[in-house]
Amino acid sequence: MIFFIIWLLLIGYAVFLAPGDETDPVLSNIFSGNLGEIDPLVLAVFNSLGLFPMVFLTLLLLNDRQKWPAWPFALLSFGVGAFSLLPYFAFGDRKAERGLRTPNWLVRFLGSRFWLILLMLSWAVNGLTLLQGFSLAAYREAFFASGLVSVMTVDWFVLWGLSVYAVYRFYPEAKLKKLAWIPILGPVLVLFINKTKRNN
Repeated sequence: MIFFIIWLLLIGYAVFLAPGDETDPVLSNIFSGNLGEIDPLVLAVFNSLGLFPMVFLTLLLLNDRQKWPAWPFALLSFGVGAFSLLPYFAFGDRKAERGLRTPNWLVRFLGSRFWLILLMLSWAVNGLTLLQGFSLAAYREAFFASGLVSVMTVDWFVLWGLSVYAVYRFYPEAKLKKLAWIPILGPVLVLFINKTKRNN
Protein backbone atom coordinates (compact mmCIF):
# COMPACT_ATOMS: atom_id res chain seq x y z
CA MET A 1 0.00 0.00 0.00
CA ILE A 2 2.84 2.41 0.78
CA PHE A 3 4.18 2.12 -2.78
CA PHE A 4 0.72 2.83 -4.20
CA ILE A 5 0.41 5.94 -2.01
CA ILE A 6 3.87 7.14 -3.09
CA TRP A 7 2.86 6.54 -6.72
CA LEU A 8 -0.27 8.67 -6.32
CA LEU A 9 1.70 11.40 -4.55
CA LEU A 10 4.34 11.37 -7.30
CA ILE A 11 1.69 11.73 -10.00
CA GLY A 12 -0.04 14.46 -8.03
CA TYR A 13 3.21 16.35 -7.60
CA ALA A 14 4.13 16.07 -11.28
CA VAL A 15 0.69 17.20 -12.47
CA PHE A 16 -0.35 19.79 -9.92
CA LEU A 17 2.52 20.92 -7.70
CA ALA A 18 5.77 20.88 -9.68
CA PRO A 19 7.10 24.45 -10.12
CA GLY A 20 8.18 25.90 -13.44
CA ASP A 21 6.71 27.87 -16.32
CA GLU A 22 5.22 26.61 -19.57
CA THR A 23 8.55 27.25 -21.30
CA ASP A 24 11.05 24.93 -19.65
CA PRO A 25 14.57 26.42 -19.94
CA VAL A 26 16.40 23.17 -19.15
CA LEU A 27 14.32 21.14 -21.58
CA SER A 28 14.88 23.78 -24.25
CA ASN A 29 18.65 23.61 -23.75
CA ILE A 30 18.60 19.81 -23.95
CA PHE A 31 16.62 19.78 -27.19
CA SER A 32 18.81 22.48 -28.72
CA GLY A 33 22.02 20.73 -27.63
CA ASN A 34 23.17 23.60 -25.41
CA LEU A 35 24.35 21.33 -22.61
CA GLY A 36 26.96 23.87 -21.58
CA GLU A 37 24.13 26.12 -20.41
CA ILE A 38 22.96 23.48 -17.91
CA ASP A 39 24.52 23.29 -14.45
CA PRO A 40 26.67 20.12 -14.19
CA LEU A 41 24.71 18.87 -11.16
CA VAL A 42 21.44 19.18 -13.08
CA LEU A 43 23.02 17.32 -15.98
CA ALA A 44 24.41 14.59 -13.71
CA VAL A 45 21.00 14.02 -12.10
CA PHE A 46 19.37 13.97 -15.54
CA ASN A 47 21.89 11.41 -16.80
CA SER A 48 21.51 9.28 -13.68
CA LEU A 49 17.85 8.78 -14.55
CA GLY A 50 19.18 6.68 -17.42
CA LEU A 51 21.45 4.71 -15.08
CA PHE A 52 18.87 3.87 -12.43
CA PRO A 53 16.74 1.87 -14.93
CA MET A 54 19.81 -0.18 -15.87
CA VAL A 55 20.21 -1.07 -12.20
CA PHE A 56 16.52 -1.97 -11.87
CA LEU A 57 16.62 -4.00 -15.05
CA THR A 58 19.43 -6.01 -13.45
CA LEU A 59 17.82 -6.39 -10.02
CA LEU A 60 14.33 -7.21 -11.26
CA LEU A 61 15.21 -9.57 -14.09
CA LEU A 62 17.59 -11.54 -11.89
CA ASN A 63 14.66 -12.07 -9.51
CA ASP A 64 11.65 -12.23 -11.82
CA ARG A 65 9.67 -14.91 -9.97
CA GLN A 66 6.90 -12.70 -8.63
CA LYS A 67 3.18 -12.45 -9.37
CA TRP A 68 3.60 -10.01 -12.24
CA PRO A 69 6.41 -10.20 -14.80
CA ALA A 70 8.98 -7.52 -13.97
CA TRP A 71 10.44 -6.88 -17.41
CA PRO A 72 7.68 -4.55 -18.75
CA PHE A 73 8.00 -2.29 -15.70
CA ALA A 74 11.80 -2.38 -15.83
CA LEU A 75 11.80 -1.41 -19.51
CA LEU A 76 9.22 1.34 -19.02
CA SER A 77 11.39 2.84 -16.28
CA PHE A 78 13.83 3.97 -18.99
CA GLY A 79 11.16 6.41 -20.10
CA VAL A 80 9.15 7.23 -16.98
CA GLY A 81 11.35 6.20 -14.06
CA ALA A 82 9.63 5.49 -10.77
CA PHE A 83 6.21 6.10 -12.34
CA SER A 84 6.40 2.60 -13.86
CA LEU A 85 8.20 0.83 -11.01
CA LEU A 86 5.95 1.86 -8.13
CA PRO A 87 2.88 -0.07 -9.43
CA TYR A 88 5.05 -3.18 -9.74
CA PHE A 89 6.30 -2.94 -6.17
CA ALA A 90 2.77 -2.08 -4.98
CA PHE A 91 0.89 -4.95 -6.63
CA GLY A 92 3.14 -7.21 -8.68
CA ASP A 93 5.92 -7.98 -6.23
CA ARG A 94 4.07 -10.83 -4.53
CA LYS A 95 5.31 -14.35 -4.08
CA ALA A 96 4.23 -16.84 -6.73
CA GLU A 97 4.89 -20.54 -7.09
CA ARG A 98 6.87 -20.32 -10.29
CA GLY A 99 10.39 -20.41 -11.63
CA LEU A 100 12.48 -17.54 -12.92
CA ARG A 101 10.97 -15.96 -16.05
CA THR A 102 14.25 -14.50 -17.30
CA PRO A 103 16.08 -16.66 -19.89
CA ASN A 104 19.28 -18.30 -18.65
CA TRP A 105 21.49 -16.44 -21.14
CA LEU A 106 20.15 -13.10 -19.90
CA VAL A 107 20.61 -14.13 -16.26
CA ARG A 108 24.24 -14.99 -17.02
CA PHE A 109 24.77 -11.66 -18.77
CA LEU A 110 23.10 -9.46 -16.14
CA GLY A 111 24.96 -11.25 -13.36
CA SER A 112 28.31 -11.20 -15.14
CA ARG A 113 31.31 -9.21 -13.99
CA PHE A 114 31.38 -7.56 -17.42
CA TRP A 115 27.89 -6.07 -17.02
CA LEU A 116 28.35 -5.09 -13.39
CA ILE A 117 31.68 -3.40 -14.11
CA LEU A 118 30.09 -1.61 -17.07
CA LEU A 119 27.43 -0.22 -14.72
CA MET A 120 30.13 0.93 -12.29
CA LEU A 121 32.05 2.64 -15.07
CA SER A 122 28.89 4.36 -16.31
CA TRP A 123 28.31 5.69 -12.79
CA ALA A 124 31.91 6.96 -12.65
CA VAL A 125 31.71 8.63 -16.07
CA ASN A 126 28.52 10.41 -15.07
CA GLY A 127 30.23 11.54 -11.88
CA LEU A 128 32.98 13.16 -13.93
CA THR A 129 30.36 15.69 -15.02
CA LEU A 130 30.58 17.21 -11.57
CA LEU A 131 34.28 17.93 -11.98
CA GLN A 132 33.30 20.84 -14.22
CA GLY A 133 32.11 22.56 -11.08
CA PHE A 134 28.53 22.84 -9.91
CA SER A 135 26.40 25.12 -7.79
CA LEU A 136 23.69 24.10 -5.34
CA ALA A 137 22.25 27.57 -5.74
CA ALA A 138 22.05 27.06 -9.52
CA TYR A 139 20.35 23.71 -8.97
CA ARG A 140 17.83 25.30 -6.63
CA GLU A 141 17.13 27.99 -9.21
CA ALA A 142 16.67 25.34 -11.91
CA PHE A 143 14.37 23.35 -9.60
CA PHE A 144 11.93 26.24 -9.32
CA ALA A 145 12.29 27.38 -12.93
CA SER A 146 12.02 23.99 -14.65
CA GLY A 147 9.23 21.47 -14.31
CA LEU A 148 11.62 18.85 -15.69
CA VAL A 149 14.20 19.45 -12.97
CA SER A 150 11.62 19.52 -10.17
CA VAL A 151 9.95 16.27 -11.24
CA MET A 152 13.20 14.47 -12.05
CA THR A 153 14.60 15.44 -8.63
CA VAL A 154 11.67 13.88 -6.81
CA ASP A 155 11.81 10.90 -9.17
CA TRP A 156 15.53 10.50 -8.40
CA PHE A 157 14.91 10.23 -4.67
CA VAL A 158 12.08 7.73 -5.16
CA LEU A 159 14.29 5.61 -7.43
CA TRP A 160 17.06 5.75 -4.85
CA GLY A 161 14.73 4.51 -2.14
CA LEU A 162 13.31 1.79 -4.37
CA SER A 163 16.79 0.55 -5.29
CA VAL A 164 17.71 0.19 -1.61
CA TYR A 165 14.43 -1.61 -0.93
CA ALA A 166 14.99 -3.96 -3.89
CA VAL A 167 18.42 -5.02 -2.61
CA TYR A 168 17.07 -5.74 0.88
CA ARG A 169 13.98 -7.42 -0.61
CA PHE A 170 15.72 -9.74 -3.05
CA TYR A 171 19.05 -10.29 -1.26
CA PRO A 172 18.27 -10.49 2.47
CA GLU A 173 21.36 -12.61 3.18
CA ALA A 174 23.77 -10.55 1.07
CA LYS A 175 27.01 -9.31 2.57
CA LEU A 176 27.54 -5.56 2.93
CA LYS A 177 23.93 -4.72 2.10
CA LYS A 178 24.41 -1.24 3.57
CA LEU A 179 26.39 -0.35 0.45
CA ALA A 180 23.01 -0.26 -1.33
CA TRP A 181 22.49 3.21 0.17
CA ILE A 182 25.10 4.58 -2.24
CA PRO A 183 22.94 5.88 -5.12
CA ILE A 184 23.18 3.76 -8.28
CA LEU A 185 26.62 2.34 -7.49
CA GLY A 186 25.65 0.71 -4.19
CA PRO A 187 23.27 -2.00 -5.45
CA VAL A 188 25.75 -2.89 -8.19
CA LEU A 189 28.53 -3.25 -5.61
CA VAL A 190 26.35 -5.53 -3.51
CA LEU A 191 25.74 -7.77 -6.52
CA PHE A 192 29.40 -7.73 -7.50
CA ILE A 193 30.74 -8.47 -4.01
CA ASN A 194 28.32 -11.30 -3.39
CA LYS A 195 28.95 -12.78 -6.82
CA THR A 196 32.68 -12.79 -6.04
CA LYS A 197 32.06 -14.46 -2.70
CA ARG A 198 29.91 -17.16 -4.30
CA ASN A 199 32.60 -17.86 -6.86
CA ASN A 200 35.39 -18.19 -4.30
